[in-house]
Amino acid sequence: MERKLIIAFITGFLTCFIPVIGQTSSSTTDKFSLLTMPYNQRPLNLYKGQFQANAGYEFAVRSRSFNNNGDIIVLKDKGNSSVLHYYFIELKYGLTNFIEIGAETNYMRRGIRSESVTYLSSNAIGSTDAISVNNLKEYRGMSDILIFTSFRLPFEYKLFDFGIRGGIFLPSAQSEPAKPTHTVTDVTAPNSFTLNYHFNNKNGFGTAVYYISAASKLTLSKFTVEADFTLREPIKEGTNIRWEETLIDKLFSYYNKPYQYLLDRTLMVDLSVHYQAAGWFNIYLNSSYLKTYGGWTEYWGNKYRNPEMHLFTLEPGFEIQISPSLTIYQNAGIPLTGKNADAPFYLFTTLSYNIFPFMRD
Repeated sequence: MERKLIIAFITGFLTCFIPVIGQTSSSTTDKFSLLTMPYNQRPLNLYKGQFQANAGYEFAVRSRSFNNNGDIIVLKDKGNSSVLHYYFIELKYGLTNFIEIGAETNYMRRGIRSESVTYLSSNAIGSTDAISVNNLKEYRGMSDILIFTSFRLPFEYKLFDFGIRGGIFLPSAQSEPAKPTHTVTDVTAPNSFTLNYHFNNKNGFGTAVYYISAASKLTLSKFTVEADFTLREPIKEGTNIRWEETLIDKLFSYYNKPYQYLLDRTLMVDLSVHYQAAGWFNIYLNSSYLKTYGGWTEYWGNKYRNPEMHLFTLEPGFEIQISPSLTIYQNAGIPLTGKNADAPFYLFTTLSYNIFPFMRD
C-alpha cells in the first residue's frame, strides 16, 4: 500500500513539470468571465494563472456519540460536553488549466469535559470524606502542513470531469502533549477536596502521512453530481510521550514516558448533489462517510489495536458569489449513524478569494 501511494504522489508531483499533451485553452479567456463561472460550469481544478486563498471556520458542539455497537449515547445526560473551534487555510495556484499545486493547514482548539464524579467514604471519627474529580482534555495547536498537486482531464470541461490529487502531510506541527496542569481546589478537610485533571494535547500527527484523492463531476443543465474519494496513510510508526502524575500533599508532580504508535488509515467518501439556482447561487446536499482503521497504540509495552471507527454525516449547504473575487460557502453537519465515533453538530463557513495576478484585463 505504501509503495503504491508513493508512486501515486511522485507521479502527481512530476506531472507539474511535464507538458500535458492535447491541452486546449478555455473558450472563455477574459478574467471576469473566469472568475464568475458558476459551479455547474467550473472544472475541478483552477484555471491557468488563477490564485485562490480559502479561509474557513468551523464551530462544532458534541452532544452525542456512537458506541462500539452503533448505539447513540446522549452525552448531556451523562454530564459530558465538547466544543470545537477549527480554523482552516488553503492556498492554491493553477499552473495550467489542468494542473494545480497547493498547501493547507489548520489551527484547532477543542475541549472535552467528562462527567464529574464524587467518591464518598466514612472516616474514623464518623464523618464523611468526599473527593470530587473533574476531567478536561484540551487539544490546541497548528496541524501539519499538507502540500499537494492536482491534475484533471486535459480538455475543456463540458459535462464530465475527473481529477486526482496526491500529497503529503509534513510533520511540521507539535505532536507531543504539554505538561498537564492539574489542580486541587475546594479543600474543606484533609480528605475532602476536588481534583481537576487538565490534559494539554497538541494537533500534529507526529509522522509524515501520505494523501491521495480522486474526484469526478457530472453536470446536466442546472444539476451537478460530484463524488470524492480520499485516503490518508501514515508513512511509518511514530513515537510520542504520555504524561503520568503523582499527588503528594495535594501537590502534583509529573513525569513522562515514551510510547510507540501507528496512525489509523483514514478513508473519506463524499457524494453531493448541486442545484445552480442562479449564476451566483449554488445549493447542495452532501453525504459524507468517514472510516478509520488499521492503527495501534502501545500501552506498558504492549500494542493494542485502535478501535475501528466510522461515521456517516449529511451536510446541507450553499455557495454565494459576493463579487468576482470573493465567494462564501456555508454548510452544516448532521451526524446520522456511526460506530466508536463522536457525533458533533457543526457549522462550517469558508471565504474564498480568487484572482489572476499575472493576467491583464
